[in-house]
Amino acid sequence: MSHQLGRVVSEILHRYFGELVQQVGNDLFIYGSKPISMIVKTTGLPRKQVIESLRTLLKFDLASFEPSVHEVVADYKLLPDNVLLLIRYPRYLLQIKSKYGTEAELLVEELLQQATSTATGLLVTVATKNKDDKEKNITILKLKDTFVSLATAGYIQQAPVADTKEGSSDVPSLVPVATIVPDLDSRQLIHAMTTGSLADIKDNIYWKVNYDRFHQDFRDDIMVKAMTRRIDDNAGELMRLLLQQMYLSSAAWAAESNPTPALDIREAVRRAADKSLLSQHVDHYLKVLEENGAGFVRRVGDAGGGQLVVCGRRAAGRLLEAVLDHVVTERLGSNAARIFRLIRTKKYIEEDDIQKHAMLPNKECKELTYKLLEEHFISVQPMKKAASSGAMAKAIYLYHIKTHDVAHTAQELCYRALHNCLRRGAHERNAHARLRDKQRRVRTIVHGMRMRGEPQQNIDDVEETLTPPELAVLKDVEKRLKQLSAAELELDRNLFILNWYFMYPK
Repeated sequence: MSHQLGRVVSEILHRYFGELVQQVGNDLFIYGSKPISMIVKTTGLPRKQVIESLRTLLKFDLASFEPSVHEVVADYKLLPDNVLLLIRYPRYLLQIKSKYGTEAELLVEELLQQATSTATGLLVTVATKNKDDKEKNITILKLKDTFVSLATAGYIQQAPVADTKEGSSDVPSLVPVATIVPDLDSRQLIHAMTTGSLADIKDNIYWKVNYDRFHQDFRDDIMVKAMTRRIDDNAGELMRLLLQQMYLSSAAWAAESNPTPALDIREAVRRAADKSLLSQHVDHYLKVLEENGAGFVRRVGDAGGGQLVVCGRRAAGRLLEAVLDHVVTERLGSNAARIFRLIRTKKYIEEDDIQKHAMLPNKECKELTYKLLEEHFISVQPMKKAASSGAMAKAIYLYHIKTHDVAHTAQELCYRALHNCLRRGAHERNAHARLRDKQRRVRTIVHGMRMRGEPQQNIDDVEETLTPPELAVLKDVEKRLKQLSAAELELDRNLFILNWYFMYPK
């Protein structure tokens, strides 16, 4: 684990959980797996605060534990990849709202905040919070139906339970359980909603958000949008249908899916009644996807009208190339990106050939090549050239790209940029904390006055407590924070593609 990743993890823990959890998280990141007594010793924090911090990390699945060597005490370990998911929460909410509506967004948001919850507790909590909001018109019956839909689709799943088998270790272990869609009693939910008590409902099954299901949607959206931009909307829709067929017979993250008969694809296109042009030219689009689809789809046989597979590994590699091109362009300029693409295309190339094919001045070409080498975007391989009899062997230097190593370099750059965004955002919030707090209080008062139906004159008087200079400062601060949030999400998208690439063996 890199130093840049540790800095990012530390900032995220401080933003969402405060300084104490940050200290414990930093200690676990640096030293790895440790028992509570060693954490207390190295952090200097009271044992009670260390235990509370570990409880928070375990609750949100940001740390894990396992029996130590003596199997008497537990060793705790931080999960940095799960910590990075905290900045992805807005994308989860946007994704689930676009697919299932406002009720699903409220349920997932509450479950993300609580980490785990029973089904009845989650439904009653969300319904109680939104019972006075007439615009959303949230009812407990709608929430129940939405919860069942989310559980059926796999966006939420049952949380792991403690292993009840007898063993030699005193430290319990958590084992995953199969998700069973709950049968919720509507009358009991309505009764709990009206009384505000869950005492009469026996529900001891806890639920959590299934991040992997969301990540599958993100992967599918990336592939569909890539085909849409590369070809057209019909090709993107055909890619989406191919992915749906893939889930029926293959693992979600398989390097290559099992073969799908073209007949099944034609049937799926026929059922999509709103795509008449695609249904008329489905064979043509399948051929275009195969020949000009960046390797996302590959034909493996002609039986039954042809069989096609979705190449997840190949798609991750092509998308990684686009990310690396973008990183090189932003860091060293478009001419450096041209040299980078040239070396990737030629695989191995001499310096003189770079200058010849890149069509750049010799001096500029050499400078950019050495900058790419210095930034670890390209590598050089010395080789001995065969010489004539009696002459000394001449050494030549071939430039090439080690894609896996360059991907790690890009990942480190993303971590560094993400850390800078988080630090700058924290600085902006701290520097204007009092003014933003005043704005929140004014908005709360104004909202309450409007709910009570007070005259507009009184509302204007309250809003005028924020002076024009203060409003100007707040506007600038909000603009900068929005820019930083957009940068965080964009960096997270790049990290998602990089992690997708690293998912497959080198």
